[in-house]
Amino acid sequence: MGARIYVSAALIGVVSVALGYSMHLVAGRGTIWGITTGESKLGGLFWRAIGLPVDQLTYYRQFRLMNPLEDPTQAIVLSVLIGGLSASMLTKSFAVRHFPNRWMAVQAVLGGFLLGYGARLAFGCNIGNFLSGWATGGVHAAVFTATLLPGTWAGFRLTEALFATRAAPRRYSVTLPLRAQRWLGLGVVASSLALVPLMSPLVAVWWVAGIAFGALGWVSSICFASCYRDMVAPRYAGGVMVKAVAIALLTYSTGVLGLQLSGVPFALTPPQVGVLHLLIGGLVFGLGIGIAGSCIFSTEWRTGGGSVYSALVLLSTIVLGMPALSFHYDWWLNVLPQEPKPFTLYSFSPLLGYLAPLSFSIALMIYGIYADPTTRYALSSRLGARFFSRNRPTPQNGASI
Repeated sequence: MGARIYVSAALIGVVSVALGYSMHLVAGRGTIWGITTGESKLGGLFWRAIGLPVDQLTYYRQFRLMNPLEDPTQAIVLSVLIGGLSASMLTKSFAVRHFPNRWMAVQAVLGGFLLGYGARLAFGCNIGNFLSGWATGGVHAAVFTATLLPGTWAGFRLTEALFATRAAPRRYSVTLPLRAQRWLGLGVVASSLALVPLMSPLVAVWWVAGIAFGALGWVSSICFASCYRDMVAPRYAGGVMVKAVAIALLTYSTGVLGLQLSGVPFALTPPQVGVLHLLIGGLVFGLGIGIAGSCIFSTEWRTGGGSVYSALVLLSTIVLGMPALSFHYDWWLNVLPQEPKPFTLYSFSPLLGYLAPLSFSIALMIYGIYADPTTRYALSSRLGARFFSRNRPTPQNGASI
């Protein structure tokens, strides 16, 4: 499991860079990726379909509602789900499970609502404002992280006090025949890729990347929420997810630097909201992380793999939390100052832009090694054997020590 998650994390970084470069090829300019803009549009489409004129809101005039298969930001949301579904079937691990009891359902709805509300208040989540934000040297990533982690801590403590002893999945699941799962998985992959020629090149790039992200998420079980929990609750830390996120970030940011040095035009524009938006949004989003126990990305690939709990979190995020923010959007714009706005260190130089994610990923890696008892033991054993072997007695006549 250890090697698999680290390789998959590196591949997530590689696919992120490939997505950016492919956007340059089809649109003339590379870009970073995110999920929650598309999720908020899907939520808006839901409420418009049942008769609410949400497209008249300021938020949905800024983020225009449109056909999901004609919009890259919505297409990637759907294709991450498909990636998780296809990977779970191809690995014969798909099952409809994690049916929540009453308390777990409340946990899912509350956590999902806060995830959605906070993500759109901050104009990004653990992908757009964290992974992609750090990878592109964005100051907004540091600002977002500064309140994301305290929010995660508070949400985690609330979960310990309120849900830990009450919330639980019900002990049954629905599993498809293992022999049929692989064939169904191949069918899902084939049918989803068959849609590519029908899409615009712009949407097709995001669609294929989303399938890859979802599949890599399922195979590796990578979850940013677990990384954040390890950082704010050391007594529970295992360190594996922290190291995996560090590898994904380092791979992604190194690729961005390479594109910058190669002269590839690349859009590095941070969210154009005031810093207070990011601080408050990060705090609310962190609360959602701590309560739901999952991030935006892992919620999607887990839903694709059959988790009913994750599906409930995702529905609450898309249908409740994000639309709720759209109704309050004008109020936040009027109450919170819109200056200063964040910027990217790449606006000064590529090397300075790369320094931020490089330093942060190294710090994450060091903490992950420290928190992971297996890695810590392996390192101490090797270092001990190297530096202290001369002090050990030498076996004589084949005797062991």
